[in-house]
Amino acid sequence: MPGKSITKEQVKLYMNYKSSGNLSQTACAAKSGFSTRSARTIDRGKHHTQRAKKPRDYKTRRSSIDAIWASTLEPMLQDNPELQPTSLFIYLERTFQDSNGQPIYDQSCLRTLQRRVATWKATSGPGKDIIIPQVHVPGKMALSDFTNMNNIGISIAGEPLRHLLYHFRLVYSKWSYAKVILTGKSFQALSEGMQEALLALGGAPDEHRTDSLSAAFKNLDPEAKLDLTNQYKALCKQYNMTPTRNNKGVSHENGSVESSHGHLKNRIKQELILRGSNDFETIEEYESWIQQIVANSNRRNSKNFAIEQKNLQALPGHMAMDYELVSTNVSNLSMVIIRNMTYSVPSQLAGHVLTVHVYQKRLDFYLGISCVLTLARKYSKDTASRYVIDYKHVIHAFVRKPGAFRFCKYRDELLPNDSYRKIWAHLDSTYPREASSKMLLRLLKLACDHDCEITLGEHVLSLIAEEKTINISKIESCFNKDNPKLPAPSANQHTISQYDALIHKECHHAA
Repeated sequence: MPGKSITKEQVKLYMNYKSSGNLSQTACAAKSGFSTRSARTIDRGKHHTQRAKKPRDYKTRRSSIDAIWASTLEPMLQDNPELQPTSLFIYLERTFQDSNGQPIYDQSCLRTLQRRVATWKATSGPGKDIIIPQVHVPGKMALSDFTNMNNIGISIAGEPLRHLLYHFRLVYSKWSYAKVILTGKSFQALSEGMQEALLALGGAPDEHRTDSLSAAFKNLDPEAKLDLTNQYKALCKQYNMTPTRNNKGVSHENGSVESSHGHLKNRIKQELILRGSNDFETIEEYESWIQQIVANSNRRNSKNFAIEQKNLQALPGHMAMDYELVSTNVSNLSMVIIRNMTYSVPSQLAGHVLTVHVYQKRLDFYLGISCVLTLARKYSKDTASRYVIDYKHVIHAFVRKPGAFRFCKYRDELLPNDSYRKIWAHLDSTYPREASSKMLLRLLKLACDHDCEITLGEHVLSLIAEEKTINISKIESCFNKDNPKLPAPSANQHTISQYDALIHKECHHAA
């Protein structure tokens, strides 16, 4: 049509009509909406719609930023390439104002500034770090890392469990091992988890890498070159592994284990949904459940694992030390302090110096070379009290000093369970002050001497429920008789005349 430019769609329509072969050139041009002359120009390939469009090297409209870009903004970016467009815009608002104190550059300039800064960084900015893919060799490298599990919401017997997972992973086959960690990112946790993983693996790789864990590396001095801790160095030497680490703050250099954290956590969340509950009876049950999830994942990589296992080093004849050594004095309170927690020990050990092997879940106490006591380890983050008291260690001292019980600092921790707390509440509210303390201590001593803590507690609670009088002597007689290891003692009462005769006889010998 006259007065209108021919579009590319019209040219395409003309070519379609012409390719059919049923219409003449004039008819095809008419049906496409232009003249026969234009059709001849198109057939020669010289129509303007058939020429390549020249790139535009000019701006369609000017921006107010153009006046200050080259003189102000670009030099600022050259000096500090990390500057962001928002920061530059704030600078413009503060620096360029009119006579009324109002900013000359308003929000309408921000989008233009953002595009201009992005273009400058892409063409003139500093180079960026890139991820370089690596060739993984079987048996070459293993990685260790810890990941926080608090946001998963795991609980043990109804109590929230604050913990980490130690994650060991082979780079080539993606074989993994996971362990529940209660101590934080300590060397003891790293050593215990890594050695368990190597034992389950059946061999050791050539290299072990971490992400600058403080448990393995001393990160306080940036100028230190040989900053391996002695313990970690000895641990890797034990298994003939070369200890390495990625650069600080560059997590993708440890990516083979970092990325798998997310996959493992997602798998755990999905399994919890299928399980229907986040609560477990014991930590051991939870650990077993985690191990089953990891084992299922390892089965999917069994083909590559079989290849890698052939290239692993043999394990040494014995394990390295996977505990921390602590030397402590037993106070005259019959207590020791380990990692900010106060533990009771048998009173016979008072005054002695003990060596403690601090594991993640237990404490082994050694007197010389003999292990004299093992206690379950507790953590301050999991309990409101710093006292961990076993009444069996100190009950005989309390029986001799019953008045000390009522105002004892660790009175509540001395009671072994809720049953005895209920018994104490009843005795304290029902009987006189001195009598109630003595009655409870006699019950605890009876439970200790005859190993009847649970049955004794249930028996006394039943008496309280039936509103019967608690006769301690009768209860002691009952439980003594039921225990064949402690028969009732028998004694013959001597007469006064026999005692007088003994005195006269001694006086005669003295004369």
